Formats: sequence, C-alpha cells, structure tokens
Amino acid sequence: MTSADRLVDTTQIVSEFGTSKSRVSEWSNNPDSGFPEVAHTDGRKRFWHHAEVAAFFAQRAPKKRTLPAAVLDADQDELLTKREVAQLLGYTRVSTIDAYFRDRPGYFPEPDEDADGQMWRRGTIVAWVANRPGKGRRASAPPAARPAVSADGDPDELLGTAEVAVLLGYSSTASFSSALYQGRISELPEPDSLEKEEGSRGPARKKWRRATIVAAARKRGVLPPADQDENADLVGAAEAAQILGYSSADSFISALGHGLLPDLDQPDGFEYRRGSAGRPRQQRWKRSRLEDLAARRSSTS
Repeated sequence: MTSADRLVDTTQIVSEFGTSKSRVSEWSNNPDSGFPEVAHTDGRKRFWHHAEVAAFFAQRAPKKRTLPAAVLDADQDELLTKREVAQLLGYTRVSTIDAYFRDRPGYFPEPDEDADGQMWRRGTIVAWVANRPGKGRRASAPPAARPAVSADGDPDELLGTAEVAVLLGYSSTASFSSALYQGRISELPEPDSLEKEEGSRGPARKKWRRATIVAAARKRGVLPPADQDENADLVGAAEAAQILGYSSADSFISALGHGLLPDLDQPDGFEYRRGSAGRPRQQRWKRSRLEDLAARRSSTS
C-alpha cells in the first residue's frame, strides 16, 4: 500500500491533527465542509484517505498570529486578567482559555499571579503567541516541574499555591488555581496569610500553613486519616476474596455491593494515590478482621 492509499480512522485523525472526534463527525456529515468523503467502512467504523485528510487540514491551517505593535510596545510586566488576555488574543470567550487548561495540559502558560483570580503578565502572553505550535501535530510544552512537598514538614510553615497544589493532589498549579477561583475546594479554608512581594504590581499571594493544607488533604482523601494505623496489615479485594473463600476479587466486590457482607461495609483504609485530584477508590481491610469473619462464617456453615 502506497502512502497515497493509506487509510486512517477517526482516532488516528484526532491524534495526528490535533482535533476532536466530534469535529471530525461534524465535518464528515457536512457536505459543505470540504472534508474528504469516507473511503471505507468496517461496521460502524469509518476510514478516510490520509493524503486527503492531510490536504484538508493544510488548507485550514491559519497564518501565524501576530500581535499589534501597540501590544508589543506596551508594558510587558503589566498583569492582565483572563478576560483581558482573551481580548488580547482575539477570543470572544474566556472559556477558550479554560478549555486549554482542561484539554491540553502544558499548552497555555500558567498564570503569573493567582491570589485573587488568574492573571498573566503581558510579556508571558506575547512570548506564548510567538512560540505557540500551529495546526497539525501539536507539541505541547513540557509541564513545569512540580516542587517536592512533604506532609511531615514544619506544620506552621507557610506554603504557596504551587506547594498547596501538590499536597491537595492537583496535576498543576493552574488547575488548583482554577478550582480555587471557582470555589470548588470546600475543604480548604481561607488563607492563613496574604503576602505582598516587594516591587510586585500584582495582588498579595495567598499562603496557608502546612497543617491547614494537610488537614484539607485528609478531608479530600488524598492523604490518609491522621488516626489510621499505616502499619496495619491491610489487604485489598483480591486477598480478601481468598480469605473469605470467594473465587475472585470481582465476586467479592459483587457480594459487598449487594449487601451480603454488612460487616465489611466500612473499609479500614484505602490505597492512597498521591498526585491525583480524585478521591481514592481501592478499599482495604485489616487481615485480622477478615480472618475473624471467615472463622464465623465457617462455624455457622
């Protein structure tokens, strides 16, 4: 098969040309979009000639965006709000920037200030526009290195948003700042301190005591409860199934979900996954507790 005969499906198009499945479907179903016709179908799966798809995206590739001279000559250290950044970039909605953070981590620069809402220096945006990748295969910038933060440090030490993001399990400072600005971190109280850097034109930076953040992380389930015995012999569903005589972890979980093991409704712990904003999902039980239950079940059988 020659390169001209190569076929690609929707998933391959999304991966190579940086679009979405919904957009491919929209273009394919619109005869006026210019998108090539389907070359082959396999059940519900559709395929297109790669060369024709590449030509379609080449025609759509916009000229590299340039900013007006007035923007380049203005104070590059001036802080801009998200709405002002959107206006500078010619976006009609600030949701475009939110979508960058949600769908393309590392693509858009993180805010230079985030104490009272995300703000960027004009120079940060100008540099991004000058170096941003275009259409086609997109090479996102590598994410900024995350600081190493321990939950066991000085409880009174004040931590900034970068450190707080790590302890609360967020993947980036930007995602934490966005969640904070939108009021989606109910476990986190007001900052313990507001610090204004000398010479900074931005708002004061929010700081929290390490103890405050650790307590919030425990409430979110990112860190284990303070009173949990981390050295306890905790086992997962697979071992629990063996101890109780179930054929597999799935059958044990099924019995648990159907209320057939009321003694185990409340697990003794979880497998905590640091670096994830979600709550832990894998339950753990003390081996001694399972063995006691197995003994009781055996004596009544």
